[in-house]
Amino acid sequence: MIDTDLNHPYYVTAADEALTISCGEYSGENTLHFYRRNPPAISIGYFRKVDEDIDLQACEKLGITIVRRTSGGGSIYTDPDQLIFSVITNRPLGYDVEHSFQVVCIALIKALKMCGIHATFKPPNDVLVNDKKVSGAAQVKKKAYLTHATIILDLDNKIIERVLKNAKLGYTSSIQKECGFTPEISDLKRALQNAFQEQLGIKFENGKFSETEKKCIQELIENKYSTDAWNFKR
Repeated sequence: MIDTDLNHPYYVTAADEALTISCGEYSGENTLHFYRRNPPAISIGYFRKVDEDIDLQACEKLGITIVRRTSGGGSIYTDPDQLIFSVITNRPLGYDVEHSFQVVCIALIKALKMCGIHATFKPPNDVLVNDKKVSGAAQVKKKAYLTHATIILDLDNKIIERVLKNAKLGYTSSIQKECGFTPEISDLKRALQNAFQEQLGIKFENGKFSETEKKCIQELIENKYSTDAWNFKR
């Protein structure tokens, strides 16, 4: 388990890829990675087009970073009020992509229950509270498997309306809005660890990036995630 907590969007996105490369190519460890993006960012899905999804002028005025991830799915706004977790493994979590999403979403539902929140699974990759989406999962496969999900603890709809052109505000909500409270970040992380340990029959150890992974992160930031060539490629 590696926890980078609050960190720059370029850094945490590069860290996810570096861990995936390490796991797939250098016999690195299977890893649960926790993080939150600060400054706020739009995480754009690999196949999405910037001009179709994002109001760039609004993002510039509000100081919101754009970063393209390697996984598919839509474009989402994230800030310190969203906890993101990634599961990087050398084998698939399920027998296909949808089953892998189910494994991750069920673990999240168990973790939320530990925090006093009742949630349900909506296939293929959403977790709902009061029939509103509070989390969605995505996956990318290279030589290892990266499956990640964002937990919406709180959300500023006014910002979402300004920066995202296709925001599904009627369907997407937050735990704060639906439950009237949010769990402590540390409690939610601990609950997720326990839920994944139970779900996968494993035990986590606190870890840190290897020197190879640290070097890979910096190279990915410099050559990929901080560049317009990558972030605005579509």
